[in-house]
Amino acid sequence: MPPGIRCRVITGPDNLFVLPEFETLLRDELARLPPLVLRQPAGAALLLQACAANRALAADLRHLSATRLHVEGSGFAGDVRCAVDALPYESDAFQFIVVQHAADALAAPEALVDELARVLAPGGTLLWFGLNPWSPWMLWLHWQARRGVALPHARHPDALRRRLLHAQLTPGTSSTLGTCWPTPVGRADGARVLAPLRGAWMVSASKQRSVLTPLRQRPLRAVTPRPSLAVPSRRVRA
Repeated sequence: MPPGIRCRVITGPDNLFVLPEFETLLRDELARLPPLVLRQPAGAALLLQACAANRALAADLRHLSATRLHVEGSGFAGDVRCAVDALPYESDAFQFIVVQHAADALAAPEALVDELARVLAPGGTLLWFGLNPWSPWMLWLHWQARRGVALPHARHPDALRRRLLHAQLTPGTSSTLGTCWPTPVGRADGARVLAPLRGAWMVSASKQRSVLTPLRQRPLRAVTPRPSLAVPSRRVRA
């Protein structure tokens, strides 16, 4: 480079999920947890987030004992380190599970759905937050990723619903939340016509309890012996 010429270097975070605009969205999502947590009996909760910085956000899980993991590379780190398809927990271990854009930070989250279905307790709730692929947020994210930062993998909620059904979970309806355009200041887009353009979507799912259905007892019928069987045999008469 010729002397006297300065090169402007564009610097920024190495993860888009730490930007102030994302923090506003994440806080809005976490604020929706307490009313849902109160419906759960005492037990354990699992919170999966997109990056380590998101762990600094307060998550009010009330009476539930929380385990927090975040995406690191192609697996999870945090309270434990593990692969996406091998969570080190027993089956039916968690009463409440929250996936907060962790799948958006993974290239192939399909195996994660099966693992979460395994560790979710019968009667428990799975709450999943994802980026809306039809939102103007995606234009903003592509612009932010021009520095070479990894772009999140936004997926449609219908794809998740099909995967949840395949994993034998019962999905609820999906809803959108957040603003239509990223902003560090929380501002609700209240117009219903703008709902499909909001930054994120939310889908809840439940794991049905296995209920033993008692079989209906059939009444016993009196059996009338046949005449041939009622007549004594020749050997008896002899």
